[in-house]
Amino acid sequence: MANILRKTRQQLYMNDRFSKYLIYAIGEIFLVVVGILIALQVNNLNEQSKADAKEVKYLISMKSELSTNLKLIHSEIESLERSIDSQRELIALINTEEDTVKEMYIAQLLAKSFSRVFELKYRDGTFKELLYSGELILIKNDSIKNEVTSWDGRMIAVRKQEKGVYDAREKITHFMIDKGIFKMMLDDVSFSDYLQLKKSINRTSSKRLLSSQKFENLLSYHIALNISQKSFYEKLEDNLENLLRMVTAELKP
Repeated sequence: MANILRKTRQQLYMNDRFSKYLIYAIGEIFLVVVGILIALQVNNLNEQSKADAKEVKYLISMKSELSTNLKLIHSEIESLERSIDSQRELIALINTEEDTVKEMYIAQLLAKSFSRVFELKYRDGTFKELLYSGELILIKNDSIKNEVTSWDGRMIAVRKQEKGVYDAREKITHFMIDKGIFKMMLDDVSFSDYLQLKKSINRTSSKRLLSSQKFENLLSYHIALNISQKSFYEKLEDNLENLLRMVTAELKP
């Protein structure tokens, strides 16, 4: 079509038919412009199709990570609740009749309360890739974007809380070591056998803890931090469940 217009334009120009020549020249320019616009539109559609495909890929990966993290958080909350229950039982034993409490029972409660460090393990590879690659712009849903950008701030707060609990736990552990209780606890729950350590000959009674005001204070402080830690986990769990619902909705055809 462009070749035909070009030949016609040349003939009109040679025959001094300028007005018709001008019309055909304008028509040729119009066709070129239309062709460019169509090419740009096709290119834009292709680019948008690629962007949509990448968005879906990110959303699928995000959904997988969220599902895994929710399972991890749920498991951690359950373990934390068991630890808090054991600590409450210890508090209930303080200032009770010591003769009615068995050494083994105290050791078991101590082990359940302080043998584990609670630190949330999670997967956030997709979140970090979106944040640091600049491709968060591919996600069209603004609510999802806001949740992703809030992730680091939330986890900093969680880690700070976990650090506080860890420090409180260390103080209790050091107190039990200073009072000669720690090895007795290992002996009574058979952990000394696992570590291939000889059992102590000169035993120190774990019941001494039940009459210690300092131990009660340390334990009360530790429980308070644990309950706060559980609250942080539960709030994070709610946030991730909400985000998972939004991501799942976006993936629906």
